[in-house]
Amino acid sequence: MATFHHGITAQELVQGILPMRNANVSVIGLVVTSTDADADMYPLDTPVLLTGITQDNIDKAGIEGTLGDCLQTIRDIHNPTVVILRVDTSFDAAFDVNILDVLLTCQSRFGLTPKRLGAPEIDTPEVVLKLVSIAKRRRCMVYASPRNIDGTLITDKELITAYRDTYGDRELCLIDNEWGVPGKP
Repeated sequence: MATFHHGITAQELVQGILPMRNANVSVIGLVVTSTDADADMYPLDTPVLLTGITQDNIDKAGIEGTLGDCLQTIRDIHNPTVVILRVDTSFDAAFDVNILDVLLTCQSRFGLTPKRLGAPEIDTPEVVLKLVSIAKRRRCMVYASPRNIDGTLITDKELITAYRDTYGDRELCLIDNEWGVPGKP
């Protein structure tokens, strides 16, 4: 009768490899633009790891484009780990979205994987599709605004619904009314 046990039992491993690892879901992957950013600090088409956003990071981000305002806005809310990918683009000349594949190298470069991806103000359907394909491979989420191919924001509710229905991906979260203008309410 000594082997009978009524109820739940658990075994705790205290040696060897633990079977479960925690994922840091607060790491942000940010695709941004800036024409006057410090090229040494934020090289084009190369991911840069910021383990915390300092005022020096914001100052070297420049004022043209989305980089500086996004960093300031994120820092005002929280100070997470951020992977910055600065791309050379404007809506007049679109960039090659295949450059976003460099985000797949973050695990080997930095030892971490961004779990929240976004490309404020440049999240055209082509960019969103590419980010979603990366998110599926890395088990992360993409946050995007509904935009037309030319980059203009879709504001009509019926058109936003139609835009949403073109995607069937659980990795995508659409943000109605854009991100807001970075740095402004």
